[in-house]
Amino acid sequence: MSERFLRIYKKFYLDEVKTHLLTYGALSGTCAHCRKMDLKVDVKECPECKTPFKYIAFQNIREHMPKILKISHEHPEIIFVDYEDFKRLEGEEKAKGILG
Repeated sequence: MSERFLRIYKKFYLDEVKTHLLTYGALSGTCAHCRKMDLKVDVKECPECKTPFKYIAFQNIREHMPKILKISHEHPEIIFVDYEDFKRLEGEEKAKGILG
């Protein structure tokens, strides 16, 4: 039997996730809370706002699978968030703020 990653849906407060989220692109990460850029994937907190990272969202999950495997082994407390889900929900929240 081998361990595999599965998507699991769980309710979260978007503000909580955004406050503690590191989004990771092709080469570097960004703090979702303060927008500090050029962060390494292995940082535990934002050097700018000092927020600890509890969540990581990769823009291209398949491209970063070796990093994900390493992080999940070394830091099992980290929760991986689907980047597209996060961006979609963030956009919905912004639209509600503008329209509501």
